Amino acid sequence: MKLFMDESGNGNASKPLIVGAVELGEDADEIEWKIRDLHRRLSVRSSLAGLPSFEEFRKNGFHSSTDPREVSSPFVDLMRTIFFRSYMVVTERTGAPKDAESGTIESMYIKLLSDLSIRHRHESELLCYIEQSEGMSAIIRRLPDSVARQSHKTIGKPIPLPQLKIEMVTKSDYMSTAIIDYVMAAVSRWLQADCTTNPKDWAYRAFREIESSISVLYSFERGRISSRRDPLH
Repeated sequence: MKLFMDESGNGNASKPLIVGAVELGEDADEIEWKIRDLHRRLSVRSSLAGLPSFEEFRKNGFHSSTDPREVSSPFVDLMRTIFFRSYMVVTERTGAPKDAESGTIESMYIKLLSDLSIRHRHESELLCYIEQSEGMSAIIRRLPDSVARQSHKTIGKPIPLPQLKIEMVTKSDYMSTAIIDYVMAAVSRWLQADCTTNPKDWAYRAFREIESSISVLYSFERGRISSRRDPLH
C-alpha cells in the first residue's frame, strides 16, 4: 500500500492548515507513469517557454499553487481518469493543540497515520512518501513510534499494525505527490469560502471535482466534515 503525503497552509495563518494523504493501490506505478508522461508532453510546449511558473514546473513537476492554467487543467483532467482515495486532517487553528505550527503539523500526521494504520491493520506494511519540507526530518524520525502509540490508544489495546516505512521525497522523485497537493488546494479554497454549496462559486465546483475521492475529511474544530460513509452529496 502506497501513501503520498503533504501539508498545506503551513506558514500562512490566513489559510487552513491541512495534512493529507493519497492512497494508491496496485496500479500506483502505472499512475506514476501517466503523470510523468503528461509532464513530459506538457514540458515541450514552446508557447510557455520563459514563463517562470512553467520553467518551475518543467524542473520540479506539478504544483497547484504555481502551475499555469495550461498545466493545471490537463492535470486535473488526468486526475478524473485515475482511482485514488484521499484522507485529510484540517484545522482552522482555533481548535488545534496550543502549540507551535510544527507541533500542530506533527500531531496532525500522527492522527492521520494512526487512523490509516488501523484502517489497514491487516496489511504487512504501509509505504509512506512525504514531500520534503523544512523541519520534517525530525518529525519523520518520531512518527513510527508516535503513530503506534496513538493507534493502540485509539483501539484501547495493543494490536498488530502494518510496518510504517516513511521516506522523504521531492515532487520530481514521485510526481504522484502532486495528487494530494491538488486535492488539498481544492479543499482549502472551499473551506475559505465557508464551505459554500452555491454552484455559481468556483470554489464549490472545484471541491465537487475531487469530492468523490475523499474517504475522510476531518476537522479539529468541526469533527468529520465528509467521508465515504457520510458524503456531503
